[in-house]
Amino acid sequence: MNVLWLAPTSHSSKAKHPMPWVTALAQRLLEKGDVNLKVVSYNPFIDRDEETVQDGINYTFLKVPDDKWDLLRGYTGRIKRVQNYLRDIAGQYDLMHIHGAEQQYHVMGSAIDLPKVLSAQGFVTEYYRHLSKRPEYRHLSWLVAGYYEKRYMSSVKHFICRTHWDKSIIRNLHPKAIVHHNWEMIRPEFYTAMKSSTSERNAVLFVGGINYIKGIREALQTVDQLRKTLPIRFIVTGSGRKEDLLEMVTALGLKNVRAEDIEHRGMLSAAQLWETYHDAFCLLHPSYIDNSPNSVCEAQLAGLPVVASDVGGVASLVESHKTGLLTSMKVADMVEAVDSLWNDELLRESLTEEARKVSLQRFDQQQITSITENIYREVLTNP
Repeated sequence: MNVLWLAPTSHSSKAKHPMPWVTALAQRLLEKGDVNLKVVSYNPFIDRDEETVQDGINYTFLKVPDDKWDLLRGYTGRIKRVQNYLRDIAGQYDLMHIHGAEQQYHVMGSAIDLPKVLSAQGFVTEYYRHLSKRPEYRHLSWLVAGYYEKRYMSSVKHFICRTHWDKSIIRNLHPKAIVHHNWEMIRPEFYTAMKSSTSERNAVLFVGGINYIKGIREALQTVDQLRKTLPIRFIVTGSGRKEDLLEMVTALGLKNVRAEDIEHRGMLSAAQLWETYHDAFCLLHPSYIDNSPNSVCEAQLAGLPVVASDVGGVASLVESHKTGLLTSMKVADMVEAVDSLWNDELLRESLTEEARKVSLQRFDQQQITSITENIYREVLTNP
């Protein structure tokens, strides 16, 4: 079976959103030997089109206009560039697998006469509601992306979803959609269980950088309240710098969390993040909106207790008081949840054990690969 993937995969020049679960699935499909893959991705940062082979997988990176310039044309530059390329090669393939609708890949594939399936990721139309009121580039960019997301969703018949939330969004946007369930691959480092118990650690971990939609302000406020009674630290990974966090502390008027209580470790590899888990007794994920956040999936799989806001599809990952703790977006609720983890080692151990048990089944690589192949066969049978 020859399958053409449209996916925002990473490039050595600059990866805006590498989607490692995509490449992990590609490698497993290739190893099994029943599927031949070609991955097409657009990239405004390269000088010219590039074709390369990585780990036996053929990748094509297409040079497209700069995002901001192309936004002025409604992203028609990138759409037409990729569509023209797809028209030239479509005859070589049996099926098209589109990874996400946020970056117009489903629009690019809409003009191509191939059976299609789309893996749901996030939804720009939902995330847009949580942008700050202060005007910024993303307001216009996401508005245009949201138009394409809704306008062209019906051009695809089959969808792969993971959570109760993404299934409901797809069915709302496209009532006639055929929805398949399958989880996505987790980076291999996190299948290894953590080395030691959480009793030796005193940090709350936040992996959303300085992204306010991921809840960095609420995380800081939670740690500040906890520091009134607990000797905890706060570790942040991802975008930004420690100086940015300290500016937020000042702007929020926080009095209990000091500069020496905060550590910003920057952008980490999977191995580095797994090691960072060993400094924390929990992951705090107070996001305003999420579907199936990798940060939560990876922590549960590796054995780090999770406290997460009950938004989007998170409840499909976290069964509260069984595989983690779900809270509202209220800081007081997050404080109560994190405090209960700190003071109850048996609770931490039970959440860790059950979450890892469920996650090992949920993210079984062989099962995900087999289900993917079965979905491909169903798509070909009912295009």
